[in-house]
Amino acid sequence: MNFHDFKKLMPGIFEKVKKDVRKIYGRHRAGLSLGLVEMGIFRGGFIGGMHFYPGTEILMNKTPLKIILEEQPHDIIWAYTYHILLHEYVHSLGILDEQQCRAITLIISEKIYKDVDHPAIILAKKGIGTYFPNLPLIYAPLDLQPDGISIEYIYGFDKESYTYYS
Repeated sequence: MNFHDFKKLMPGIFEKVKKDVRKIYGRHRAGLSLGLVEMGIFRGGFIGGMHFYPGTEILMNKTPLKIILEEQPHDIIWAYTYHILLHEYVHSLGILDEQQCRAITLIISEKIYKDVDHPAIILAKKGIGTYFPNLPLIYAPLDLQPDGISIEYIYGFDKESYTYYS
């Protein structure tokens, strides 16, 4: 699948994330947007996504997504996107501690996907570098701000938010 076509699937993946979080964690937030940003891969690692609390943007790194689109089957691509969006959505709910966010992401993934071999569970347990075996993951500090970068927004991302304005 190419990058352009996959972007059209992202709002649907996010709707599943929100539904799953509400079902398992009992929390919800509306009004978020998704921006795709070329953050690159640097020093042998990458950042999959970011959320700057209490903001309304989830930023996802295009670089590893494009690589995974070229190298992995659809189920891994879908699970990777689900995992990044789930992790950043949990941050958007006020869970700022990285270890706590990872733990909640894993709990939700395990309760939604019962098969221990499901890629979403593997990503939540072993990290997003799982499908990038030669690239250790680098987490950005909370004060890192994406100044001066071009953000490509995915329109219709948080569909539920639009119903308030109909």
